[in-house]
Parts: sequence; structure tokens; C-alpha cells
Amino acid sequence: MVIQEIDNRSLTSRAVELLRADIIGASLRPNERLRIQALSERYGVGATAIREALSRLVSDWLVVFEDQRGFCVAPMSRAELLEMNRTRIDVESLAIRYAVEEGDIQWESGLISAFHRLSRTPPPSDPTQQPSWAEAHRQFHVALIAGCGSPSLIRLCALLYDQSERYRNFANSQRESAGRHVGVEHKELLDAALARDVKHLTLLLGSHFTRTTEIIQNADFGETGASARLSATRASSQM
Repeated sequence: MVIQEIDNRSLTSRAVELLRADIIGASLRPNERLRIQALSERYGVGATAIREALSRLVSDWLVVFEDQRGFCVAPMSRAELLEMNRTRIDVESLAIRYAVEEGDIQWESGLISAFHRLSRTPPPSDPTQQPSWAEAHRQFHVALIAGCGSPSLIRLCALLYDQSERYRNFANSQRESAGRHVGVEHKELLDAALARDVKHLTLLLGSHFTRTTEIIQNADFGETGASARLSATRASSQM
């Protein structure tokens, strides 16, 4: 019985990661119906594990559940993108302030290491062609806030990061905009963090996030009445 429970948890965790990757990577599109049997066949995981995984991803804002209609990929909209960017700036700025105030030499070392890895990984024109850059980029932003001492803040930052990546991948806007040098932006963030300059660091962070948002917001999110209805459902599920 114990072995069976462990196997079930393992299968569910596998299903969560597979679904998360496909939703964030935009293989599963906004508002797309998530039919359990089809997903079970797609991932080679049982229906029970798929159902549990979808329920978990509702709380991660990646999936929406509607009575009588089942699960679907969470919708997207420009309004949500802009609101998410403001929220992400506020939340991550708080986490960074705590990290600067409380981070020790281990935090500094981890941040330097993460930046070194990112700076040595060539940025791709398409994130699906070079996932190593996407992972190095994620780990750099994780390292920035790792010293904040607040698991809840780290968790919230991770959720917002996933949302940002989903929008970026959907818009296929991983390419740098004309005149933008993302590597320079990351180096400036590193330098400000190591200098413990909270004010400058939070300004740089806000600018970094907003530049990405400005690129993404020109995408066609296919906003419809159905999208608006699903957004409202999603919002109510988070209250």
C-alpha cells in the first residue's frame, strides 16, 4: 500500500511537470480544453494522475476548472499581462530588499555562479531550440532572491515567473528588441545586488521586467468573451 501511494505521487508529480512545461512553453495554448483521456495518452500517465495534476495546476494559475466543462489552459490578455508585470515588480522588489538585507556570503556566491552560467550560455532566438538558456535565466532570477529568507515570497515569485515565461513563449518574443542588451541588464542587476544598493536594484529590476512586457504586449492573445469569462473564473478561484 505504501509503495502504491509513493508510485501514485510520483506519477502525479511527473504529470504536473509535463503539463507545466507544455503550458509554459505554449505547446498547450490559452483556453485549450484539457481532456483527461487525451492527456493520459499523450504523456503515458494514468487518468487519475492527470486529473490530480490538473487540479494542482489550477492553484498555480496555469489551468482553469469550470463546472460542467472541465479543465482548460488559463486564458491570456493584455490587461492581465500588464497587471502581472506590476505585481511581479512589487513582489520581487520586496524579496530582493530582504535578500540584500539578510543575504550572506553564500547568497552572494550563488548569485555570482548563476550569473556566470547565464553569461556563458548563448541566448536563443527561439526558447524551444535552446532550453539551457531559459533554465540559466530562471536560475539567475532565483538566485537574486534566494537570500530573502521567505519561502512564501520565493514561491510567489516562482509563480509569477512562470506566468511571464508563458506569455513570452506564446508571443515568441524571446528575441531581444532592437537596441536591447539583456546581458548588460543582468550584469547591472548583479552589480547592484552585490553592492547592496536596494534602491538602484529595484529600479533596474522594474525596468528589466517592463522592457520584456512591452515586447510581449503586441502579441495577438485572441481575447474573446470566452477569455474574459475564464479570466473571471480564474480570479474567483484565487480569492
